[in-house]
Amino acid sequence: MKYWILLLAVGIVQLSCQNGDGRGQQKEQHLANESSDTLSRVNELTLAIRENPKDPELYFQRANAHIQDKMLLLALDDAERAISADSLNSAYHALKGEIQYLNKKPAKAVESYEKALELNPDNTDALLKMAEIKLLLRQYQDCFDLANKALRVNEQLYMAYFIKGYAHYELGDSNLFVSSVQTALELNPNFYDGYVMLGSFYASLDSELALDYYNSALEVRPDDGEALYGKAIFLQNQGRIDEALELYQYMIDLDEKNTLAWYNRGYIWLELREDPDKAIPLFEKAIELHPEYTEAIYNLGLCYERKGLLLKAQDYYRQALEIDPQYDLAALGLERLAS
Repeated sequence: MKYWILLLAVGIVQLSCQNGDGRGQQKEQHLANESSDTLSRVNELTLAIRENPKDPELYFQRANAHIQDKMLLLALDDAERAISADSLNSAYHALKGEIQYLNKKPAKAVESYEKALELNPDNTDALLKMAEIKLLLRQYQDCFDLANKALRVNEQLYMAYFIKGYAHYELGDSNLFVSSVQTALELNPNFYDGYVMLGSFYASLDSELALDYYNSALEVRPDDGEALYGKAIFLQNQGRIDEALELYQYMIDLDEKNTLAWYNRGYIWLELREDPDKAIPLFEKAIELHPEYTEAIYNLGLCYERKGLLLKAQDYYRQALEIDPQYDLAALGLERLAS
């Protein structure tokens, strides 16, 4: 089950799959193989359903396969068929709730999870999902109660500790946040999102522990964009410029369309190395990939201002303001050049 909370943990742009040295093609091939495997599983289950059309478990399994393939309407249809055949099965209602949540219908999802818990109060999937929803609503005590109830059923549920940790984070209790996420990692040493979240937390404190957690995340998922970017930004903020530049270049080697890596290399050359000539092509590449990248357009103008090419600088500042009329730095740039 994919938890919405994981998407909140870091908020870092993911790398896409293409690159020029083969790694991106390998990732694309992996995704294609995974999709092919899922389709094969769907076809296999469809044949089984034709032979046993009243078996709810087959619909349940096919619904899960459809979720993997992001075919949510088909998944919902199969979940409802499973429920129609066996309305007293808590797992079927919980699956329906998951699909409804993924389909951005949280109110309906709550109804399904509540039904699942009515049928089986110890359904940990439903308990954890309800805990997440309570966290989303900032109903923290209910969130803790549901997560703790799930842990009473199964004390090895690392996700329950992660949810509690996130609640502690929102409540401002850093110690309980860290200890809860660390417990989640002890229970699941391959919990990538836990490593990234702690890496981000310690990076905000300028602590070298950030690198330990980012490196641990990369051991779980080598070349993954969240950890690579978090690590690179940390190195940049710590003044370890050569290392940061090397890591951004590595990210570009993985994916030449990584706009953030191009932009950050440009920023380093402009602001930290004070070399606008080397920064210009990097910002230009970022703008080529993302034509409305206001910050890149502004910084390209700044490059030309520092080179003394003021008319070109003004042009880029105006372009930035056309995209975002509230972009104060560009407005200040125009004022600076007009004075």
